[in-house]
Amino acid sequence: NANIDAMVVAVMQVFRACTGRSPVFTSAGGTAREDLALQNIQARLRMVLAYMMAQLLPWCRGRDGFLLVLGSGNVDECLRGYLTKYDCSSADLNPIGSISKVDLKAMLRK
Repeated sequence: NANIDAMVVAVMQVFRACTGRSPVFTSAGGTAREDLALQNIQARLRMVLAYMMAQLLPWCRGRDGFLLVLGSGNVDECLRGYLTKYDCSSADLNPIGSISKVDLKAMLRK
């Protein structure tokens, strides 16, 4: 269970150093644009961490090679545009990428 809070803080520090501004969630008085950007950066950082783990876990275990990153996006999210570019929609393999939520739930019940 990886906590990405430190990654978010680091990215926010870089943003603040570049712009002199600090976005906040709408619940803390920020705009919808700030809120969405903060949500998206969390999703994107999870994917960056997933790729880093896939590349380096074999090395950590004294093995050669690499691992593949599995995506978790489904066709409904993609068709509706309900996804963040470069988050769970970005992966080496997406086993449920062409399956609807309804069909996926039905398969899981069997």
